[in-house]
Amino acid sequence: MTRAAQAHLAVTIAPLGEPAAAIAWASSRSFRGVQLSATQPGMRPRDLGPSARRDLRATLTRHEVVASGIDALVPTSHLVDPQHSERAVDAICAACELAAELGRAPVVVQLPEVGSDAAESARRSAAIAVIAAAADRVGVSIADLSGAGDAPWPPLGIGIDPAASLAAGGDPAVAASRAGSRLVAARVVDQLRSGLRGPIGLRGDSRLDPLAFRIALDTAGFRGLPVVDCRQWTDPRAGAEACLDAWPSGIGA
Repeated sequence: MTRAAQAHLAVTIAPLGEPAAAIAWASSRSFRGVQLSATQPGMRPRDLGPSARRDLRATLTRHEVVASGIDALVPTSHLVDPQHSERAVDAICAACELAAELGRAPVVVQLPEVGSDAAESARRSAAIAVIAAAADRVGVSIADLSGAGDAPWPPLGIGIDPAASLAAGGDPAVAASRAGSRLVAARVVDQLRSGLRGPIGLRGDSRLDPLAFRIALDTAGFRGLPVVDCRQWTDPRAGAEACLDAWPSGIGA
């Protein structure tokens, strides 16, 4: 497979099964990148020693794909819970270290919203400070799917999840445009009229305008790989292939 034959898209591999097999499948379907998950068994950074990390890099190289990023989507409540905060923050910091070894891929998180409880807000601020320091130390960017405007940029930028934006009554293209230079990660996923998350371009059920969204990404100067996010889909492989067909080509990179 040549680079020219590949689509300018990545895909989340956690829903596709065992990591090595999922990477091979993504490559065979012409995805340019794969989105790893720091919570997937066999992919947790703490569990990957030097040999496993070499094997992962070799697998990516062999299949001619790149790591588009690492999802470190720990529950938002864990980041402000005294019993879970340290472990949750450590998991994100470990993902940053692995991301640095994979070409400084961005790490995707979901930060908790600012609350009214003073102690909880203090724990939130402390968690963000530690995460920001860890990302700075290894030179990676963080993409926050909740769009926390108070997080320090760099390294904490914005990630756009069209399904979440649509579910909240927003416009993903507008959100991408507003993010501008802070846009670090973008998902390719629809909030269907049925209320479920699903592939883009489904006739009669789709709500996302793929062309408007892609133009907004290009206008914002986004240079990463949009990630087909097939988590929670009934048939992730078929849905991912449908997204390849529905994603506008010939624009941007």
